[in-house]
Amino acid sequence: MVAIPSGADDVEAVVRLALALDAAGDARADTLYAPDAMIIGNARVRLAAPRFAGIVSGTGGRITITAANATVEGRVAWVLVDYRWVNPAERRAEVGRATVICERRESGWKIVHAHSSQPLPWEP
Repeated sequence: MVAIPSGADDVEAVVRLALALDAAGDARADTLYAPDAMIIGNARVRLAAPRFAGIVSGTGGRITITAANATVEGRVAWVLVDYRWVNPAERRAEVGRATVICERRESGWKIVHAHSSQPLPWEP
């Protein structure tokens, strides 16, 4: 039997990869989610990329993680992450915050729920 990485660093890496692939519009991001995952971005259910709030579809760009904190309790983990999406070609940048819940499965960590949002214009 193969050991499945189960630490906070491992689940945080999955979330970082999900954000990076989402920003790039890379379909490989789909493999990081459970088939029945619920993804919500800015109060809307997201069924495909971009899944995370603040990432603009079809324009490319990259993600910078500004803060992340992962907690693991048995087979469940949650990651709180602040990020910034940047598209230099369009001179555009957006910020977002997400809570991502993962479950450890036989194939590794899978995202089962993610909720992301952007700060309101009047918030600092």
